[in-house]
Formats: sequence, structure tokens, C-alpha cells
Amino acid sequence: MPSRDGNVIRLIQGPHTEAVQAIEDETIDAAVGGLDAEFTKASQETVTLWVQLFGSPRANAGDDRLLTRVLAAIREAIDRLFKGLGFRARTALERALKPAAALGVSQGAQVLTLLTGRPAPRRSPHLPWALRRVANSLPGLAEEQRRSALSLLKPALVRRLGLTGALAAIGRARGVVGRLKATLSQTVNEAVNEGIAEQIRQAGARKVWISERDACTACLAYAGLVVDENADFPGGLNWDPGQRGRTDPIATPPRHPHCRCRIAAWDDDWAVPGIPSMPEVLQREARRSVARGWSLPSESNAARIRAARELIRTGPRLPKSVVEFASDAVRAGRFENRTFPATGPGAG
Repeated sequence: MPSRDGNVIRLIQGPHTEAVQAIEDETIDAAVGGLDAEFTKASQETVTLWVQLFGSPRANAGDDRLLTRVLAAIREAIDRLFKGLGFRARTALERALKPAAALGVSQGAQVLTLLTGRPAPRRSPHLPWALRRVANSLPGLAEEQRRSALSLLKPALVRRLGLTGALAAIGRARGVVGRLKATLSQTVNEAVNEGIAEQIRQAGARKVWISERDACTACLAYAGLVVDENADFPGGLNWDPGQRGRTDPIATPPRHPHCRCRIAAWDDDWAVPGIPSMPEVLQREARRSVARGWSLPSESNAARIRAARELIRTGPRLPKSVVEFASDAVRAGRFENRTFPATGPGAG
């Protein structure tokens, strides 16, 4: 039967994280909606116009008047797609910050109650001005991306590169979608963790880092690490030796865009004698994740192999079968399946 601390970890990594992701998704949808598809449509329309005017996608833009028509159409499309975008993104994030912080307070209180056996009061969330400043910066971010894209619409450049040059402006404009998604996701998670931190401060506890089950090699290096409530987690930790020492100390997750790591309250007095504590369970899970290569497609296989090699070198403290699995992957130079299992060993 799972221990109390194990159940708390699974609550945070499962339902709690899913609740945060729901706020993320709602905020991103309100900000950018179907903008990515609109950029795809603009690219397709540009190709169609190019073929109509010049004969084929590979044709040169020999006629200046026709090229002017193409550039004007692209400029008009970009301006249309950016119209109101910064305002929408700012409004969406402003609306999300308080509910996100309140969710953190609620989740932090639930964890405290489970760990201590005593009801934890629900406190009013505190929103640092830094998070509000992020929301206010979004119109400027969008305008910067728009101007950067339009700067590529130079006749000489497009004449030299052809259709590829014409599409480059739309491609750069489209980058605003990824930038906004990353900023919105990170800021929502910062607000949630700030709410949790408020509960930790009021409880007079310390804070422990809880990574995702398929977290990156950096976040897994923080899993189970405990620091004082007013202290920062050290910078530069990483299971991949090639990526160590590249970050400053950090007060709370998220450590990077799209990171959904959490903090939770912890006090050594809450440990149950004879049963692995929350920090110990988290550290064991992190080592298992490194050994199994569980990760998202966005992380390179090479990074996971370097991390597994480092785990073996420093002493994995895992079952023999898990160590052998990691050793086989290191010898092969890759993990064949890096998806965290929904069922079976390691799931839950």
C-alpha cells in the first residue's frame, strides 16, 4: 500500500498538476486561440498568390510590380493577425493570475492537512508585482515580433530568395505563438507556486521540490531537495553533466518555460519512522526516471543517455533490473521508449 507521503506526491503530480494545466490551457486559448492555424492559412495563401503571379513556387520574382503586390499581401496578413493580440494576451494573463495563486493556496493547504493531520487555513493569495509586470509586457512582446517579421519584407531579399524569402516573414511572425504560450504557461505556474509558498511561510515549514514524473534532467536533479522557506534552491543542478552550472539560484519552480514542477511544505518532524519520507521518495523516483529515460520528446536522447551514465557512475541506489536497463540503454546510445507508463511498474 502506498505511504502517506507517496500518496501526497501522486496527488501533486496528478490531480493538482492537471488543475494547473487547465488554467494554462484556458489562458493560452483566450490569448492565441486558433492563431497558429491562421498563420498556416496565411502561408498557403502566399504560396497560391506567388504561383498565380509568377507561374510556379520555384519561379523568380522578376516583375517589381508583382513583387510589390506579394509583399503588400503578406504585410496586410501579418498586421491583421497581430491586431489586438498583445491586448488579448495581457487580459488573459491578468484574469488568470489571481485564480492561479488561489489554486496554489488551496493545493498547499490540502497538502499541509494531509501531512500534519491538522486543517490548514485558506489564506488570501499574494501576487508579486513581478507577475503583473509580465502581463503588462505582453503587448510589447507582440509588437516586437510583428516588427521583426515585417523587417524581412525587403524587395531585394525576397527577390534573391524567392518564395522562401516571402514565407520567412510569416514564419518569423508565427514565432509569437510559441513565445506567448511559453510566457503564459510559465507565469501561471509561478503564480500557483507563489500561492503554495504563502502557505509554507504561514506554516513555518521548509519547502521541498517536486518534479514531474517525466521531468527534464535539470528538474530531476532538484527532486526531493529541501531548503528553508526564505532560501533559494541552488543554481546549476542537472543530471546531465554537460548542462550543469548554467542557471542562477531559484526561489521556486518553474525552472524553465513549460515546467510544471511544484514546491510543497515539508518538516522533518512529519516523517513517519521506518517509512521513506517525501524527500526520499522524490529522490528515488527521480533516479528511476533517469534510469528509465522517461521524458518528453522535446528533450534529446543524448541528454538522457548522459544523465543515465552519470547516475550509474555515482551510484544509482535502484533495483538491479532497473540499473541493468539503464546500462543497456547507455551501451546502445539511446532509450527506445521514453514515455512514462500509464500502467504497470512506475505508473501512478
